[in-house]
Amino acid sequence: MRECSVLLSNVILQENIQDHWRWVLDPIHGYSVSDFNDVWHKLVPVKVSIFVWRLLQDRIPTRANLVRRLVLQPNHNLCATGCDSVETADHLFLQCNLFRNVWYYLIGHWLGISFVFPGCIKEFCLQFTQLAGMPRASYHYLKVIWLASVWAIWKARNNYVFKNAVIDPHITLDNVKRTSFLWLSLNVTHLAFGFHDWWRHPLLWMGVR
Repeated sequence: MRECSVLLSNVILQENIQDHWRWVLDPIHGYSVSDFNDVWHKLVPVKVSIFVWRLLQDRIPTRANLVRRLVLQPNHNLCATGCDSVETADHLFLQCNLFRNVWYYLIGHWLGISFVFPGCIKEFCLQFTQLAGMPRASYHYLKVIWLASVWAIWKARNNYVFKNAVIDPHITLDNVKRTSFLWLSLNVTHLAFGFHDWWRHPLLWMGVR
Protein backbone atom coordinates (compact mmCIF):
# COMPACT_ATOMS: atom_id res chain seq x y z
CA MET A 1 0.00 0.00 0.00
CA ARG A 2 2.83 2.38 0.86
CA GLU A 3 4.55 1.66 -2.46
CA CYS A 4 1.28 2.28 -4.32
CA SER A 5 0.79 5.60 -2.50
CA VAL A 6 4.28 6.74 -3.46
CA LEU A 7 3.67 5.87 -7.13
CA LEU A 8 0.42 7.86 -7.13
CA SER A 9 1.70 10.85 -5.17
CA ASN A 10 2.90 12.71 -8.27
CA VAL A 11 -0.11 11.94 -10.45
CA ILE A 12 -1.99 15.01 -11.69
CA LEU A 13 -5.45 14.44 -13.15
CA GLN A 14 -6.37 16.57 -16.18
CA GLU A 15 -10.02 16.40 -17.18
CA ASN A 16 -9.56 17.79 -20.72
CA ILE A 17 -6.87 15.31 -21.82
CA GLN A 18 -7.69 11.78 -22.96
CA ASP A 19 -5.90 8.91 -21.18
CA HIS A 20 -3.24 7.01 -23.14
CA TRP A 21 -0.39 4.55 -22.55
CA ARG A 22 3.20 5.76 -22.61
CA TRP A 23 6.44 3.85 -22.01
CA VAL A 24 9.10 5.87 -20.18
CA LEU A 25 12.59 5.02 -21.44
CA ASP A 26 15.12 3.97 -18.84
CA PRO A 27 18.07 6.36 -19.45
CA ILE A 28 20.58 3.60 -18.62
CA HIS A 29 19.11 0.34 -19.91
CA GLY A 30 16.48 1.56 -22.38
CA TYR A 31 13.25 -0.37 -22.67
CA SER A 32 12.77 -4.00 -23.61
CA VAL A 33 10.05 -6.62 -23.10
CA SER A 34 12.27 -9.49 -24.21
CA ASP A 35 13.30 -10.41 -20.66
CA PHE A 36 9.72 -11.25 -19.74
CA ASN A 37 8.34 -12.91 -22.87
CA ASP A 38 8.62 -16.33 -21.21
CA VAL A 39 6.34 -15.28 -18.36
CA TRP A 40 3.16 -14.57 -20.30
CA HIS A 41 2.61 -18.08 -21.60
CA LYS A 42 -0.75 -18.81 -23.21
CA LEU A 43 -1.00 -22.25 -21.56
CA VAL A 44 -0.42 -20.96 -18.03
CA PRO A 45 -3.07 -19.38 -15.75
CA VAL A 46 -2.82 -15.60 -15.56
CA LYS A 47 -2.33 -15.66 -11.77
CA VAL A 48 0.79 -17.78 -12.24
CA SER A 49 2.16 -15.49 -14.94
CA ILE A 50 1.57 -12.50 -12.67
CA PHE A 51 3.35 -14.26 -9.80
CA VAL A 52 6.37 -15.12 -12.00
CA TRP A 53 6.50 -11.58 -13.40
CA ARG A 54 6.63 -10.31 -9.82
CA LEU A 55 9.25 -12.94 -8.98
CA LEU A 56 11.52 -11.78 -11.79
CA GLN A 57 11.02 -8.19 -10.64
CA ASP A 58 11.86 -9.19 -7.04
CA ARG A 59 8.39 -8.13 -5.92
CA ILE A 60 7.11 -11.30 -4.24
CA PRO A 61 6.68 -11.20 -0.43
CA THR A 62 9.85 -12.99 0.62
CA ARG A 63 10.91 -12.25 4.17
CA ALA A 64 13.71 -9.98 2.95
CA ASN A 65 11.21 -7.93 0.97
CA LEU A 66 8.74 -7.81 3.87
CA VAL A 67 11.50 -6.48 6.12
CA ARG A 68 12.37 -3.84 3.54
CA ARG A 69 8.71 -2.82 3.40
CA LEU A 70 8.63 -2.61 7.24
CA VAL A 71 6.05 -5.42 7.47
CA LEU A 72 8.44 -7.67 9.45
CA GLN A 73 11.10 -6.82 12.00
CA PRO A 74 14.72 -6.95 10.72
CA ASN A 75 15.46 -10.08 12.74
CA HIS A 76 12.64 -11.97 10.96
CA ASN A 77 14.31 -12.04 7.55
CA LEU A 78 15.65 -15.61 7.60
CA CYS A 79 14.51 -18.28 5.16
CA ALA A 80 11.24 -19.96 6.10
CA THR A 81 12.84 -23.40 5.66
CA GLY A 82 15.13 -22.80 8.63
CA CYS A 83 18.40 -22.78 6.70
CA ASP A 84 19.60 -19.62 8.54
CA SER A 85 20.09 -17.55 5.38
CA VAL A 86 18.29 -14.33 4.44
CA GLU A 87 15.19 -15.23 2.44
CA THR A 88 15.59 -13.38 -0.84
CA ALA A 89 13.98 -14.64 -4.04
CA ASP A 90 17.33 -15.79 -5.43
CA HIS A 91 18.10 -17.64 -2.22
CA LEU A 92 14.71 -19.31 -1.88
CA PHE A 93 14.53 -20.63 -5.43
CA LEU A 94 18.21 -21.27 -6.20
CA GLN A 95 20.36 -21.46 -3.07
CA CYS A 96 18.21 -22.91 -0.29
CA ASN A 97 19.35 -26.53 -0.05
CA LEU A 98 15.81 -27.86 0.23
CA PHE A 99 14.49 -26.32 -2.98
CA ARG A 100 17.82 -26.42 -4.77
CA ASN A 101 17.64 -30.19 -4.45
CA VAL A 102 14.15 -30.14 -5.99
CA TRP A 103 15.69 -28.61 -9.10
CA TYR A 104 19.00 -30.38 -9.21
CA TYR A 105 18.12 -33.92 -8.21
CA LEU A 106 14.38 -34.37 -8.75
CA ILE A 107 13.42 -32.16 -11.70
CA GLY A 108 16.81 -32.70 -13.34
CA HIS A 109 16.51 -36.47 -12.95
CA TRP A 110 12.92 -36.45 -14.22
CA LEU A 111 13.96 -34.61 -17.37
CA GLY A 112 17.26 -36.44 -17.72
CA ILE A 113 19.24 -33.19 -17.79
CA SER A 114 21.82 -31.42 -15.66
CA PHE A 115 22.54 -27.73 -15.26
CA VAL A 116 24.72 -25.30 -13.35
CA PHE A 117 22.83 -22.80 -11.24
CA PRO A 118 23.45 -19.16 -12.24
CA GLY A 119 23.54 -16.34 -9.75
CA CYS A 120 20.00 -15.04 -10.10
CA ILE A 121 16.50 -16.24 -10.90
CA LYS A 122 16.27 -14.23 -14.15
CA GLU A 123 19.32 -15.96 -15.58
CA PHE A 124 18.03 -19.34 -14.44
CA CYS A 125 14.71 -18.74 -16.20
CA LEU A 126 16.51 -18.09 -19.48
CA GLN A 127 18.93 -20.98 -18.98
CA PHE A 128 16.27 -23.55 -18.14
CA THR A 129 13.73 -22.59 -20.80
CA GLN A 130 16.34 -22.58 -23.57
CA LEU A 131 18.59 -25.46 -22.52
CA ALA A 132 21.65 -25.88 -24.72
CA GLY A 133 21.56 -29.06 -26.74
CA MET A 134 17.78 -29.34 -26.64
CA PRO A 135 15.75 -28.85 -29.85
CA ARG A 136 13.84 -25.59 -30.13
CA ALA A 137 10.58 -27.54 -30.23
CA SER A 138 11.17 -28.50 -26.59
CA TYR A 139 11.42 -24.88 -25.39
CA HIS A 140 7.62 -24.62 -25.38
CA TYR A 141 7.40 -27.47 -22.86
CA LEU A 142 10.40 -26.38 -20.81
CA LYS A 143 8.79 -22.98 -20.25
CA VAL A 144 5.66 -24.64 -18.90
CA ILE A 145 7.74 -26.90 -16.63
CA TRP A 146 9.78 -23.97 -15.28
CA LEU A 147 6.66 -21.94 -14.55
CA ALA A 148 5.01 -24.93 -12.87
CA SER A 149 8.17 -25.51 -10.82
CA VAL A 150 8.52 -22.03 -9.35
CA TRP A 151 4.78 -22.00 -8.66
CA ALA A 152 4.99 -25.38 -6.85
CA ILE A 153 8.00 -24.26 -4.80
CA TRP A 154 6.29 -21.04 -3.74
CA LYS A 155 3.13 -22.92 -2.75
CA ALA A 156 5.17 -25.47 -0.77
CA ARG A 157 6.92 -22.64 1.06
CA ASN A 158 3.62 -20.90 1.85
CA ASN A 159 1.92 -24.11 2.99
CA TYR A 160 4.78 -24.60 5.41
CA VAL A 161 4.60 -21.02 6.72
CA PHE A 162 0.82 -20.64 6.97
CA LYS A 163 -0.45 -24.23 7.37
CA ASN A 164 2.46 -25.92 9.15
CA ALA A 165 2.62 -28.42 6.30
CA VAL A 166 5.77 -30.49 5.88
CA ILE A 167 7.88 -29.58 2.84
CA ASP A 168 8.39 -32.84 0.97
CA PRO A 169 10.56 -32.39 -2.14
CA HIS A 170 9.01 -35.46 -3.76
CA ILE A 171 5.50 -34.06 -3.30
CA THR A 172 6.73 -30.79 -4.80
CA LEU A 173 8.00 -32.71 -7.83
CA ASP A 174 4.67 -34.55 -8.13
CA ASN A 175 2.91 -31.17 -8.13
CA VAL A 176 5.20 -29.94 -10.89
CA LYS A 177 4.42 -33.00 -13.02
CA ARG A 178 0.68 -32.84 -12.35
CA THR A 179 0.35 -29.09 -12.86
CA SER A 180 2.43 -28.92 -16.03
CA PHE A 181 0.51 -31.84 -17.57
CA LEU A 182 -2.80 -30.23 -16.64
CA TRP A 183 -1.85 -26.94 -18.28
CA LEU A 184 -0.70 -28.71 -21.41
CA SER A 185 -3.64 -31.11 -21.67
CA LEU A 186 -6.27 -28.40 -21.19
CA ASN A 187 -4.83 -26.24 -23.94
CA VAL A 188 -3.49 -28.69 -26.53
CA THR A 189 -6.14 -30.29 -28.74
CA HIS A 190 -4.34 -33.49 -29.68
CA LEU A 191 -1.89 -35.15 -27.30
CA ALA A 192 0.22 -38.00 -28.62
CA PHE A 193 0.95 -39.29 -25.11
CA GLY A 194 -0.88 -39.60 -21.81
CA PHE A 195 -0.20 -38.64 -18.22
CA HIS A 196 1.76 -41.83 -17.49
CA ASP A 197 4.15 -40.99 -20.34
CA TRP A 198 4.58 -37.42 -19.10
CA TRP A 199 5.16 -38.68 -15.56
CA ARG A 200 7.95 -41.03 -16.55
CA HIS A 201 9.29 -40.03 -19.97
CA PRO A 202 8.75 -36.28 -20.52
CA LEU A 203 11.48 -35.98 -23.17
CA LEU A 204 9.73 -38.53 -25.39
CA TRP A 205 6.51 -36.56 -24.82
CA MET A 206 8.36 -33.48 -26.11
CA GLY A 207 9.60 -35.37 -29.16
CA VAL A 208 13.21 -35.52 -27.94
CA ARG A 209 14.85 -38.83 -28.92
